[in-house]
Amino acid sequence: MQQLEILHKRNLFIYFSMTIAFSIYFITIIAGIFEYSHYYPFIAMTSIVLIGILFCLKISPRVLRVVLLCTWNCLIVFNILIHQQVIAFYWLLFFILMVSIYQSFIITMVASLSSTVQAAFILFFFFKPTYLPSSVVNEMYIFFLLLIVLLGAIQLLYIRRFWKTVEHTHLERERRLSSTEAYLHLFFEQAEDAIAVFDLEGKTIEVNPAFERLYGWSREECIGNSLPLIPSGNAAAAKERINRLMKGESFHLLETQDMKKDGTVFDAQISLSPIYNEYDDIIAISVISRDISLIKEHERLVMQSEKLNLAGEIAAGVAHEIRNPMTVISGFTQMIASDKDSPYYSYIGTLQSEIERIDTIISNFLILSRPQAETYKRIDLRAILDEVTEFFLLEFHSRQIHFSIESQEQRAIINGNANQIKQVFINLIQNAIEAIDCEGRITLSLSNDDEHLFIHLLDTGAGIPPHLLERIFEPFYTTKSKGTGLGMMIINKIITEHMGSITLRSQEQVGTEISITFPLLSLDN
Repeated sequence: MQQLEILHKRNLFIYFSMTIAFSIYFITIIAGIFEYSHYYPFIAMTSIVLIGILFCLKISPRVLRVVLLCTWNCLIVFNILIHQQVIAFYWLLFFILMVSIYQSFIITMVASLSSTVQAAFILFFFFKPTYLPSSVVNEMYIFFLLLIVLLGAIQLLYIRRFWKTVEHTHLERERRLSSTEAYLHLFFEQAEDAIAVFDLEGKTIEVNPAFERLYGWSREECIGNSLPLIPSGNAAAAKERINRLMKGESFHLLETQDMKKDGTVFDAQISLSPIYNEYDDIIAISVISRDISLIKEHERLVMQSEKLNLAGEIAAGVAHEIRNPMTVISGFTQMIASDKDSPYYSYIGTLQSEIERIDTIISNFLILSRPQAETYKRIDLRAILDEVTEFFLLEFHSRQIHFSIESQEQRAIINGNANQIKQVFINLIQNAIEAIDCEGRITLSLSNDDEHLFIHLLDTGAGIPPHLLERIFEPFYTTKSKGTGLGMMIINKIITEHMGSITLRSQEQVGTEISITFPLLSLDN
């Protein structure tokens, strides 16, 4: 970049020198020293204007140097052929002197040799001089010799001062750049956020170590390749972002989902910005991303906890307000049931069924409203599961469902409330049974490490659609015609109060897998 800037300045000097030289030439024409040509001044000025346009278009300084030197040389040769005067050959000397500003031995030698060959060729094959009086020739010779010496001295003084300035500026800039680049390199390498630069075709130009750790690709795998970072479901949104980036837009702290090398999809917060060159053209795209999965999970847990607390507060009031009038309604219903001659006797079955349903809802409300931590004690989860299995044996048989428990541990001791834990697995297994129309399999497996007990419940039922799975723990949300929408919320509340966790994975027409974790107690505790 430094060399190109210096070459650009030298091109400007040559361009202005050429402009001044031809301006002097046109003055000599006006003074009558050279014969006037109708088209040569137009050609020369047009060439100068066109080169000025090339400067404005900011083409490569190396290309512009070739254009400048070739144009000036051609104009000089054209001038010699038009006027056929000896004094015109001095323009070649001036051209060689000006070429030396590039400080290139090769360019100077090529200019000198080509000028010599051109002069000899023109002199012997095309030149028919019309000699001026010797006094005029001598005066013009002395004038142009002094002019060349003067311009050469000015050029040498300018070059000396110019190179001192350039050298000082170059050293200062190198010092600043080395310091800046060092800090930028440290920032890039040690940043906790993943940073990557992509070209306009989506191929990776550079990544930092944090990117390698987050996405799982090594730097060698990334450079020069297009990486599958976007999940298929987000492809349209990602394409739209790219189109907007190409128009100069930026995205700051955008929350989306990205994909790792192993196919894992995670919540990400990304910032995207276009990178411009000196001509304000977009040449690349920078991406800064971070994994916010834990933040999202924390937000979800906080929201779920707030929902549970709110549901508990509502439940305490609703259960109290409803249970008293329901006792009265239940009493009068029993009175009507005792009179078979009553015209309303046919409605008794429906009334009692709905009263029982309301009573179930109130019981669920009470579970949400009252804490049970004070009743916790050591319980054997395997024994509870055996009791639950015994409870459903008849239903398993009638629906032709194969149920099995897989466990390498004969004992699974946790701290909790046996009735609540039993209710959790009764509800879960009941849901699994209802998901299987006829003939299926339900598998319950237990495993553990040093600190946790893991329970996996897998069924081959209809599965849960993704849009329903997201709302599975919301209160009063149900897909069952007679459901209360509190079952899964109660399950989640009980497991949370036992310091455990529950997650669901489901696929339609394949089945559902429920994973539960509890803190494990050792036999010594």
